[in-house]
Amino acid sequence: MRRARPLLGTIVEIEVDGVAQADAERAIARAFEAVLLVQRLMSFHDAGSDIGRINRAAFRKPVTVHPWTARVLRHAAAFHAASNGLFDCAVGFELMRRELLPSNDLDHVCEGDFSAVRLSEDRAVRLAAPVAIDLGGIAKGYAVDRAVASLRAAGVRCATVNAGGDLRVMGEIDQPIHVHVPGRGLLQAGLLRNGAIATSSSFATVGRNGALESPDSTTDRRAYSVVAPSCIVADALTKILVQSGEPQHPCFGRFGATAFISGGDLQPMAA
Repeated sequence: MRRARPLLGTIVEIEVDGVAQADAERAIARAFEAVLLVQRLMSFHDAGSDIGRINRAAFRKPVTVHPWTARVLRHAAAFHAASNGLFDCAVGFELMRRELLPSNDLDHVCEGDFSAVRLSEDRAVRLAAPVAIDLGGIAKGYAVDRAVASLRAAGVRCATVNAGGDLRVMGEIDQPIHVHVPGRGLLQAGLLRNGAIATSSSFATVGRNGALESPDSTTDRRAYSVVAPSCIVADALTKILVQSGEPQHPCFGRFGATAFISGGDLQPMAA
């Protein structure tokens, strides 16, 4: 059974196998609820979300966040440290400056990096500088992981969750993988079992060395993919791959991931 819903700024698809129809419907519905909760907690656009409250108040006073938000922030801190700043979720100022994110009620925000974020054991967040957090480079992967966890808790053994290129496969099945390469469409990239893959393009990344380039005739038209045990890891590490251009970057091995860059070496998907 397969179902799809518009969430996280993309189409989220959930497919389950080996479960009775009524059970599958319930399991998928709960998985979508988990994805929706991630969206509500971590939306930059919603002033009432955890991220909205952090960006508006955490420079002045502690802001207590949901356990899921705290977990993602801890992951973000680990990726930031391991990559020497290549992965950085404190890019809200740059995105607002380029009018890629709204700046409502955020006139106090300045440029900075994720080292300004302080997270206590009781999930209270403080900002040492008035930076703006945007979890767009990691929350989608976490939402996929939460959906998979929900399906597993419901007794599902085989499933796939796909959120706009962030894909996780659960169970002993070989899932054909296709990577979208700019200018070439979907290309075959092999099989995936019990793991996750995420893909980014060079003009969709911001960080220490990334600058949100627009695709044109001179733009890098390759796809940057990472395979990892979880989708939050795969999602985040694609940003490091884009900016470093190094599939052998030490971050990948540290987090149990494998990276590859796709261009003309993959086969077009059969019609």
